Amino acid sequence: MTHRGALRDANEDAFVIGSLTAAGVDTLDPLVVDLVVREPVVVAVADGLGGHNAGEVASALAVRRLAERGPRTTDAFQVLQVLLDINAELYELARTHPAHTGAGTTAVGLLVTPHEVTWFNVGDSRLYREDGGYLGQVSVDDSPSTVWDDCGEPATATNIVLQTLGGADRFEPVHPHSGTDVCPSGTRWLLCSDGLSDLVHASEMESLLADNADDDVRAVKALWAAAMNAGGGDNITVMLVRR
Repeated sequence: MTHRGALRDANEDAFVIGSLTAAGVDTLDPLVVDLVVREPVVVAVADGLGGHNAGEVASALAVRRLAERGPRTTDAFQVLQVLLDINAELYELARTHPAHTGAGTTAVGLLVTPHEVTWFNVGDSRLYREDGGYLGQVSVDDSPSTVWDDCGEPATATNIVLQTLGGADRFEPVHPHSGTDVCPSGTRWLLCSDGLSDLVHASEMESLLADNADDDVRAVKALWAAAMNAGGGDNITVMLVRR
């Protein structure tokens, strides 16, 4: 499910599920996609940088490239190469189209093969894994840590991102995070832009997932609703992957 939130005029988030991509759209209800994994499948969220030129262009380009190259991407090394190539392409786009200078995006996702899952991220969009009812963060934040107050609310702004695909005035190399995991059938992974994770504490997300352990559609809708109830100050994209 992807939505502009309560305050933004447009949605600069984008996502990819296999060959399916979407950018700049609002979904009123969760979209369900069932895939038989016979070849590598990429599932990812890209969050275009708000306040920069063409953040929506950067996120759309990122998910298109992940969709195009996903079936030929078989391991962590190849995933990282795709991300490096996207970073270079965004800077080349800015060089040839000055109006797109500073276009940048985060990316977080999974490369799912028949035997294992490889995760990757650049920026502050997040990936969590649910394990035995507990929700643990897998991705590595490229941003200062969020400080939570005594009521469990975010006490500091987290609009500083230390590393993105594109996003600077001149070329900056990128160093993606990644890892590989062999997970049992039924494992759930939560991918989201910071429109969810900045406003909803992981403990609340864990509780909402546990309350909807057998209904992924309701779980995604509940997570989106929690972000909206917390102010909905940014674009919100929530993806739940069950393997």
